Amino acid sequence: MVNGQTSAPRRFTVVELPVFPLVTESLLMPFRCLSELVKFGWIPYAAILAIDLVGYGLMREDVAKGATGALMAVAHFVLFTPFSVAWTKLAIRGRPAVAKHPQFLYSRTQWFYLLAVAAMMVALLVFAGMPYLIVLYGQRNFDPQVRLLGETTMMLGVGIYAIAYVRLAFVFPAIAIGRYAGVRVAWKQTAGNIERLAAILVLSFLPYWIVRQAFEWFMGYHPPGVVEAFRGCIDMLLIALATTALAGPALAYKAIVLDQPQDQSPAQSITVAD
Repeated sequence: MVNGQTSAPRRFTVVELPVFPLVTESLLMPFRCLSELVKFGWIPYAAILAIDLVGYGLMREDVAKGATGALMAVAHFVLFTPFSVAWTKLAIRGRPAVAKHPQFLYSRTQWFYLLAVAAMMVALLVFAGMPYLIVLYGQRNFDPQVRLLGETTMMLGVGIYAIAYVRLAFVFPAIAIGRYAGVRVAWKQTAGNIERLAAILVLSFLPYWIVRQAFEWFMGYHPPGVVEAFRGCIDMLLIALATTALAGPALAYKAIVLDQPQDQSPAQSITVAD
């Protein structure tokens, strides 16, 4: 959908994203592409289960929960980067693009993709993690003013990070298909669609989050044993399946950047005429 918006002396043509069709397509992809899901997903899933077992062993040795959580987060991003690249290519280019794609491969593209993810994580730590330390300092020292300052700064930082993440969401699909042209271009490509793109990001991920929360509530707590091991396997499976939500922004990238006529400059979502 193209919406012409006039603002003298320049005219901006914004390609409006169809939110619900893209979200629906993203959610149906695991069912329609089950063979690709298994092909690219079983290795990282099996590996993350092994890492989870190691993390459980560390917790039994009284290692801090934060350390094991950090280990799991890093392991997830490292192990699922090849899957993320392959799944993004599948969403944008279709099955022929991944027919001969290796099941688990780290090439220049995967390393570049992981670097972009790491940069986003560092930015999150700066905008949200550092203010959170101020909040903890205020709590431990019973200083309400410092705590209020930390909470306000953290809310502001999270807001800035969320906006920046949405505006730069096209960095990842561009890297995955080898069309990365810089942060500035990715920023321009999402102009005029921040609300729709944010809705696609949230709605593509939300069902997996709801199912996981419902499963955790249903299972409750169980001591170590067969039931707890089963719960852990399903929990890791749901987290892994949530990675397929990357198809949402990938399909949005395809709609805005790749499916537009050449005279509308496919490198940008906004064309400007003096």
